Amino acid sequence: MIEKQRQCRCGAIYHRTEAMAPSREIDSFECTACGATLENWDTAWVPTYRLIAEPAIEIAAPAIKADTRAQTGDCNAIAPDRS
Repeated sequence: MIEKQRQCRCGAIYHRTEAMAPSREIDSFECTACGATLENWDTAWVPTYRLIAEPAIEIAAPAIKADTRAQTGDCNAIAPDRS
């Protein structure tokens, strides 16, 4: 078994082990904090990841796209209630 640590660009740190599987596997591993792909594989040597340190900063969820109809001159747009 091969062991080492991998760090994602967001700062999360994973303990990575690698062991021989009974047959070839095609898969990938995505960071649980930010969703970035850390590794793709197509081999019988299959990695396993275990989170050992969270990112130092909190990863924000993607922003919701704002409704821009009022800004583009759409006369059917409803203005927000500011009362």
